[in-house]
Amino acid sequence: MAIYLSLLRGINISGHKKIKMSDLKALYESLGFGQVTTYIQSGNVLFSAQTNETDNILSLRISKAIEDRFGFDVPVVIRTQEEMQKIVAQNPFSEEAEATPDKLVVMFLGSIPDAATLAKVQTKIDDNSRFAFIGKTLYFFYPDGYGQTKWHSNFFEKQLRTTVTARNWATTCKLAGMAADLK
Repeated sequence: MAIYLSLLRGINISGHKKIKMSDLKALYESLGFGQVTTYIQSGNVLFSAQTNETDNILSLRISKAIEDRFGFDVPVVIRTQEEMQKIVAQNPFSEEAEATPDKLVVMFLGSIPDAATLAKVQTKIDDNSRFAFIGKTLYFFYPDGYGQTKWHSNFFEKQLRTTVTARNWATTCKLAGMAADLK
């Protein structure tokens, strides 16, 4: 039995794409997943599954089920329990996160961007923000705060041509801890 975290992109924001977490939990259970647990209203769902499906197939299956049930498209990014532990352990901004955790955002990517695309994106960041790509994860440290920047998920999603959904550092750590607690 494997433990997964699904991160839904763009639900329950400013009254758009509203899904009650109890309804989302029921949907996951109807897909045959076990130990379904949601965390806050932004679409974080932990679950266990016995599946041979790749992360991409699993995310497409969940996204289709959401569209069938709720009537709107919601991109889904999947991470395993092990991947979540690595994301926290590999944080290249651990000192900054210790001092100002509210300034660090983790962006979960649907796929690994190619090197040429990454290089092009890096030339566009023109303020004192700092970031690092590690696999399908983008760590972004915003010294002036996330609300004061133009480097949001939408920017990266467009530039990288993949699904991007962001969580703050505290939420990322909480989800990794919750994933570790599932057996």
